[in-house]
Amino acid sequence: MTRAELRGDELIAERDLSAAPDRVWAAFTSPASIAAFWGGSHATVPPNSVTVDLRPGGEFALDTHAPSGARRRLRFVYVSIAAPHELVFDEPATGLRTTVTVHPVGDGTHLTVHQRQLPAELQTSQAGFRTGDHPRILTTLTDDVEWVIHGHRSTRGKVEFDGEIENPAFTGSPELHVERVYEDGAAVVTMGEGRGVRVDGGPVHFAFNDLFTFPTG
Repeated sequence: MTRAELRGDELIAERDLSAAPDRVWAAFTSPASIAAFWGGSHATVPPNSVTVDLRPGGEFALDTHAPSGARRRLRFVYVSIAAPHELVFDEPATGLRTTVTVHPVGDGTHLTVHQRQLPAELQTSQAGFRTGDHPRILTTLTDDVEWVIHGHRSTRGKVEFDGEIENPAFTGSPELHVERVYEDGAAVVTMGEGRGVRVDGGPVHFAFNDLFTFPTG
């Protein structure tokens, strides 16, 4: 189970892992594991691009290759190291500070990743909706996306979903705040609150609780 909480410009994510603390620590400090951790569908990280100087004041850096062909070099500076329990590092380009805490729990590990001074564009997974940025939203979806509002209607495919991004009953973009994120296997639950302005009725304050399911394989 993964739990994540946004507190302004801070993100705290916790997860219980079946791996031993030493193995989890290695995932954050060895070049091959760093490449795997930072890579994903958004970008690949060539293992040979990762450099690690594991000491306070030392750096680790990596290259990201996006599907669009864009390439970027990321650089981080270690602030403090208490192996194998706590790792603190900064990203000079953004001011983001990350604290990784590893605690043994039974035969596994409790992992906490605490990020401070989170850039505004990363402070919510709903950032695209907040700005009405259609391309940004649609790039996060698969072609067979399905949005089911039980007892109301279903939206299938990117074309239909695009038509729902901005509701004509409202004016402007909504203000959304994700307060909790829970992950369990292929299911993710997000909870939060939002505000908007109806064309015919003034301001609206609402809460949301969304369940996302992802196909496996």
